[in-house]
Amino acid sequence: MTDVKCLAYQYLGSKRKKKEIDTQIKKLEQQLLDTEELGNLKLLLSNEGGQKTYQGITVETKRDHVWDQDRLHEVFSTLSNEDLPECVTVKKTTTYKIDYRAFQSFAMSHPNDKTVELLHSAHSIKLGDHKIKEINQEKLTEAEE
Repeated sequence: MTDVKCLAYQYLGSKRKKKEIDTQIKKLEQQLLDTEELGNLKLLLSNEGGQKTYQGITVETKRDHVWDQDRLHEVFSTLSNEDLPECVTVKKTTTYKIDYRAFQSFAMSHPNDKTVELLHSAHSIKLGDHKIKEINQEKLTEAEE
């Protein structure tokens, strides 16, 4: 058998093993998340997302900031780009992008500004699935002792 064929078969075998390992990892992750202990962490994360740790096992729920484009268009369509708050940029002619960190800063420094209230009305958070972010083996071992 030529080197090319030999390497190709090794490659295919490795890909198959990787797929099996990935499937096993997903199954174990779900079993971990379904335990009572991590189920309690998931409950804590189910409103706002973020991450929580139990005995070295960190569970994460990602959050995406969603901005109602129709509402943003109502609010900003009459303003020129120069009059928009720093946290708002216009993409194309009808899509607004809001930098969430800049928005937080803007909202804190302008608490009584009507624009802040309008931006809040266009903002929502979409939570992702719960995931195991990391397992700290040292803390996991300490918890056993």
